[in-house]
Amino acid sequence: MITPPLPYQDGCAECGRLKSAEATARLRRNPSKEVDYRVLARRHLRTVHGVVSVVRP
Repeated sequence: MITPPLPYQDGCAECGRLKSAEATARLRRNPSKEVDYRVLARRHLRTVHGVVSVVRP
């Protein structure tokens, strides 16, 4: 299953950090860390940018 990209915001340092950390975890084949960073990113996007990510089963 392909994971859809999150709507990271350009110009936001925290979005950049989380996006980079997610990509690094993916490259290192560490799916647990990758999911951890996506959860943190969704929380950041919701609380700071007001973006709601839809998670579908």
